Amino acid sequence: MKKLYSSAITGFLFTIVAGTLLHFLYQWSGENRVIGLYSAVSESTWEHLKLLFFPSLLYTVWEYFWIGHRYAGYAFTRLCATLLGMLTIVSLFYTYTGIAGTNWLVADILVFILGSAVTAWYSWHFVPKCNRYGILGVLLFAVVAVCFGVFTFYPPSFGMFLAP
Repeated sequence: MKKLYSSAITGFLFTIVAGTLLHFLYQWSGENRVIGLYSAVSESTWEHLKLLFFPSLLYTVWEYFWIGHRYAGYAFTRLCATLLGMLTIVSLFYTYTGIAGTNWLVADILVFILGSAVTAWYSWHFVPKCNRYGILGVLLFAVVAVCFGVFTFYPPSFGMFLAP
């Protein structure tokens, strides 16, 4: 359990650092479309969810080989943790901007950090408790990753897919 806790903290820190870098990577790459598949290409809420999703996915793969393989439901639990972190970001962002009528960079950063913290906490707390659905987690991680790619280049014209 101690390894799982330290891994959750490491994953939290990794997600914050990697997500921050992903925020700028598309622009730094000269707007390379391949880079755009996994980094933010606009200021839409959807694109900013990549900042949590892809670092979490990468850390999930690494962590699986370190300690995750010991838990039958590891991939599914990590998927749930990542989706919960993304839901936290969306909920907090739209709540505070709805109340304030605008968004603030500091608040946006704090919302991202809180989403990352929720992902780490959920993983640490529930990985040891889930003992099923492992392959389902892998498949759904892949489905979400494909959705990010499709909606990056063909975004629906509503809500969270639109740049402010």
